[in-house]
Amino acid sequence: MITKLATHSIERGPRRRHDARVARLSVNPELLERLDMVAVQDAEARRVIEHVCDTLGVEAPLLRFHARRSPYTGATEHPRWFLAAEYGEAAVRRTEDQRGKPIPQFGAIRLGRVATLMTVAHELGHHLVFAMEPRSTPAHGKVWIGRFDEAAKVIDSALRVSQSAPQQSVN
Repeated sequence: MITKLATHSIERGPRRRHDARVARLSVNPELLERLDMVAVQDAEARRVIEHVCDTLGVEAPLLRFHARRSPYTGATEHPRWFLAAEYGEAAVRRTEDQRGKPIPQFGAIRLGRVATLMTVAHELGHHLVFAMEPRSTPAHGKVWIGRFDEAAKVIDSALRVSQSAPQQSVN
């Protein structure tokens, strides 16, 4: 459980290509807008992602952070099993041999060193779809928006607990 989360305010992000669909189908688009104005550093993003995954009963993905990535963008990589089912085990092994490293078993999320909590929820929505839905589930469809909302709700709950936690004094 997250008891204290270090966040800071950030300007609302730019319009994204999925905004209209998300606003139309989300159960709480106002929450998503609010989370788009709260940013966390990479260590806090890691804590949030692990908390959401633990709360929802899925394995956490490998996390990758890059200083030049915008706080408003991220990327989610498919889990190894998904790629093996899609392209075959031999193709996955070839890719791993070419890269010189294994494909993450539970997928990966790439974020900037600073990311908005909406970006974190967006990428977690993809991760939850990979972990909990059939392979044929569309990447940015209704099911993904539902998982995006689910991640945002857990993040918002953690944020509220964090904000209500008593401040510790340093003597």
